[in-house]
Amino acid sequence: MAMSRGTVLVTGGAKRIGKTISTLLASEGYSIAIHYNKSEKEATKLSNSIKVNGGRSDIFHANLLDPDSVSSLISKVVLSLGPVTGLVNNASMFAYDDILTLESNMWDEHMNVNAKAPVLLIKELLNVTKNGSRACVVNILDQKVANPSPDYLSYTASRYALLGLTDALARGLAPKIRVNAVAPGHTMPSDEQSETGFKKAQSESPLGFGPNSQDIAEAVSFLINARAVTGQIIFVDAGERFLSRKRDVLFETEV
Repeated sequence: MAMSRGTVLVTGGAKRIGKTISTLLASEGYSIAIHYNKSEKEATKLSNSIKVNGGRSDIFHANLLDPDSVSSLISKVVLSLGPVTGLVNNASMFAYDDILTLESNMWDEHMNVNAKAPVLLIKELLNVTKNGSRACVVNILDQKVANPSPDYLSYTASRYALLGLTDALARGLAPKIRVNAVAPGHTMPSDEQSETGFKKAQSESPLGFGPNSQDIAEAVSFLINARAVTGQIIFVDAGERFLSRKRDVLFETEV
């Protein structure tokens, strides 16, 4: 069954939300290409787990700051696992800056990882998708695109760039490639956040709880399989974007 549904490449697919996405799609019969940069051990463990459970998987290294490394990734997946029918642009860079601390290199790195690398991967996916075949892309955004704050400025700008690319490419690549996005809310704690702060942030959402990684993975799965849907953004945030926070959730929930 794994071969019957095609291959999906999940960037940053070895850890956190990416791991859950990879695991769910594997259980649905997709062959999973797990991209990693520094998490080879975790990628290998997950790939082995998928194979033990009857699926097909392999791991692929690429530094998303290196355009050459990015541009060769799809072709490596095709050689190992066959035609790529799905791409989940999940990997991201997330580091703090604001207008006062903004530096050119920080801006460039966020844009390269969070916007340039995804569009290069989409370009290569288009190149390997034969006429008459179909493929799909799911970009992982952030509820910040509907609820921005001045914190994490380079990160936020890169998410807006990917939002625009989602719309533009959904229009331009149809009918061969569908392009959609999932915009998660506060799903997992960051390195700077305490467990108390994380629980407080999730409990303050309009629904009274926050999403988990399985919620995000299920939205990705829906879009991968929704043959009549393109150019859509699904917010999986328990309504967090409606709070209109003045600062990033980290600064409003830590005590």
